[in-house]
Amino acid sequence: MFINREHELNHLDEESQKNRPAFIVIYGRRRIGKTTLIEEFGKDKHDFIYYLADQQTTTQQIDSFKQQIYEYTRDDFLIKTQFDNWDQFFSYLSKTLPQDKRLVLAIDEITYLIKSNPAFPSILQKYWDTFFSKTRICLIVCGSLVGMMLRNVLNYDSPLYGRRTSQIHLKPFDFKDASLFLKEFNIEDRVLLYSITGGVAKYLLLIEEPNVREFIRKKIIAKEGFFYHESIFLLSQEFKNPNVYLSILKAVALGHTKLSEISNFVGIEGKKVTRYLDVLQEIGVVVRQVPPTEDPHRFRRGIYRIEDNFLNFWFRFVMPNRSRIEMRDTDNLLDSIMEAMPGYASETFENITMEFLQEMSTEGRLGARFTRWGRWWNKENEIDVVALNQDSGDILFCECKWQNRKIGVDVIKRLMDKTLLVKWFNEARNEHFFVVAKAGFTKNAEEFSKENGVVLFDLNYMERYFEKNSL
Repeated sequence: MFINREHELNHLDEESQKNRPAFIVIYGRRRIGKTTLIEEFGKDKHDFIYYLADQQTTTQQIDSFKQQIYEYTRDDFLIKTQFDNWDQFFSYLSKTLPQDKRLVLAIDEITYLIKSNPAFPSILQKYWDTFFSKTRICLIVCGSLVGMMLRNVLNYDSPLYGRRTSQIHLKPFDFKDASLFLKEFNIEDRVLLYSITGGVAKYLLLIEEPNVREFIRKKIIAKEGFFYHESIFLLSQEFKNPNVYLSILKAVALGHTKLSEISNFVGIEGKKVTRYLDVLQEIGVVVRQVPPTEDPHRFRRGIYRIEDNFLNFWFRFVMPNRSRIEMRDTDNLLDSIMEAMPGYASETFENITMEFLQEMSTEGRLGARFTRWGRWWNKENEIDVVALNQDSGDILFCECKWQNRKIGVDVIKRLMDKTLLVKWFNEARNEHFFVVAKAGFTKNAEEFSKENGVVLFDLNYMERYFEKNSL
């Protein structure tokens, strides 16, 4: 199954068709669909060589790469020759690969090559400068260890810095596209499943169970389930010593979102914790949030959230209960997870609502276009979605309700009261009010909203909108 990635495919096509060499870097977390993207890009191309690296010795890696080159060139001398190192191998390629043909050469999981030989980026840089950059070859390098890709391929200190012609940071699917994997489920279950897996392609493809409860039981809290050890595997691949990172993510998932709270939970002073959090932000696991009305560099009360839905779910429900799972004492655990799911999914619903409103804003359907989005809070109050346009003075306020009963007038009035606490543009601003509710609204709420210019959306409307705008 290949879904969307239209922008990325178009970019690869444009780069590969230019009359110059191309050096494209693709990176993103594991299971996100990078290999599938490369395969989709190359499937109709005759001049395409794809090499998937693995955790072998350098000699074995060269032999595997050599075999892929041979499949394209049918060079008998190549297949018979033993290369002792990468320098010898690339030296031979520089004499045999065509210079005037638009050949695509893709090296997938380049981080394995770097792990086994830290000099690999320097060697690749040498042959890019002396050979590849003088040809029409399109070189693609791809990796899943985001930290290593940033340090060894994209960073200023990397030998490869300045060589790339473009890069693609492949992100998880948003809810609209993730829903295309989940067509057999109703919209409510799609939200719940998305709150567990996020938009990770591999995870979405693994959902075979008929409902959310069975998916959690068989795939997540079963010792043999695919997802049970997944987080440990991901972080162990990314970090040599993941223990502190595991503790920090557990703290954040359990609701300790301020720096001082995280520091107290893990037992490490704040300055040191900040360095760990900076790394987690750099690789896209954690995000620091500030209200959109505030300057992120000056605001001192920022909070941390786990950006990856799956990691958030795993550290919230699986890690604290691993002893029970190991003992196969999961019946009561499953009940408690299902009881907690409405509250847990409410934050995901806020993010989905923001996605929904952002798309409508882009289409010009909200009465204004908004450029900054996020949650707003002070010591005692919070507003689920706030968006603003600094140039026009427009500001959007939205309340999201993930509950089974219809929303009444009281919720709408509370939202309007809380907006008075938001100090931004004050008298000169143009206010826009929205409420999005899973179960809809009472008649009184609908009448009050019409009289006061509040726009209401329910989950069914959101579903129709996403389906209409899906690719």
